Amino acid sequence: MRCDYHLHSSISADSSTSPFLQVRRAEELGLEEICFTEHLELHFYRGEDWHLNLQDYKERFAQLTSSSIKIKFGIEAGIALAEEYFPELEDELRSMPWDFVLASAHTVNNIDPFEPAFYAGKTLPQAFREYISTILSGIKRLDPDLYCSVGHIDFPAKGVHSEMDSRLFYRYAPDEIDALFRHIIPLGKCIEVNTATYRSLGQLDPPGEDWLRRYVQLGGEFVTFGSDAHSPEYIAYRLDDAMEIARRAGVKYYATFDQMVPIFHRL
Repeated sequence: MRCDYHLHSSISADSSTSPFLQVRRAEELGLEEICFTEHLELHFYRGEDWHLNLQDYKERFAQLTSSSIKIKFGIEAGIALAEEYFPELEDELRSMPWDFVLASAHTVNNIDPFEPAFYAGKTLPQAFREYISTILSGIKRLDPDLYCSVGHIDFPAKGVHSEMDSRLFYRYAPDEIDALFRHIIPLGKCIEVNTATYRSLGQLDPPGEDWLRRYVQLGGEFVTFGSDAHSPEYIAYRLDDAMEIARRAGVKYYATFDQMVPIFHRL
């Protein structure tokens, strides 16, 4: 099965693409299943547009149809939150019949890794360590029944910094990566392989095999795959490469979801 479990549309604050166009492009690519994961960010520095009206999203999602692919109802929930905001986030997540919830972080101490200020005075490994620690802090505060997968642990690779090679290597943050994996794996949660960072690689090989291999060593058995596409040209971007990297690392399965329950597919 070919699927993409991380898609955005104009329902999110940072995309101008109609969700209907995203569906049509997925059909053209021959995908069998997609999941919309529109942004839900509470008390976000970019403004209230990022605090998605979930009822409006549900109504707009209900208009999406396809004769050839399954379309799943998902959300990307921002977990880089102050502790006092987690009850509010959990109430929001409990209010909708999600198929899939992707937990992710888009800031560290209210600074966006897309901004040069995030990298001031630190090396790229230090940036990754701070970012992954932020994910772990948030994921520990979130009710584990309210998420399925942890998104883009290599998010800083997309930021503005001076390194020519911005890939996340396991050696950059072994303690932080191990701590994250040791937390989510016993809970039956998984990690996302996000191909958005592949877009700026040039001649470099896609990243992830080393930290995915560590994920497997620590007991991880399945992943989700997502392009993080905000426009049609990036749907399923280098999906086959991502699947091959996960396969080489020893990952056994990838998952799709129905009503928050994983459905496993052999890699």
